[in-house]
Amino acid sequence: MNRSARRRAAVSKGFALVELLVVMVVLMGLAALYFGMRGQGQKAEPKFEGEAQTTLGKAVQKGESVECRTNLSQLRLMIQMGAMEGSNPAQLDANWRVSLRCPVSGYPYGYYPQTGQVWCSTPGHERY
Repeated sequence: MNRSARRRAAVSKGFALVELLVVMVVLMGLAALYFGMRGQGQKAEPKFEGEAQTTLGKAVQKGESVECRTNLSQLRLMIQMGAMEGSNPAQLDANWRVSLRCPVSGYPYGYYPQTGQVWCSTPGHERY
């Protein structure tokens, strides 16, 4: 094998590696766009669809469930702080820096001002 043939073989192997890396970067970019844009531009309709089937779907549902619990916990603390000043707030305040909707279903949280009780009406979240 002469010198130019070896050089062409080395260049073709290197080019295949570069092609593979470019394809992987493009696929990762598309995946990032898909998962990053997920949920944007959707209406406030419920998106709860039952139990997830894939590992990724279960992880997303678990994260949204934790977010719902955290939102409810923060709302309860804000209501308790308001009750310390006098009485429970008449309604949930949209100016509070916490979501007033469940991240899983999009349903608004329920609130009973006489007792200060807050709950989520999404199936499976009743115990939160």
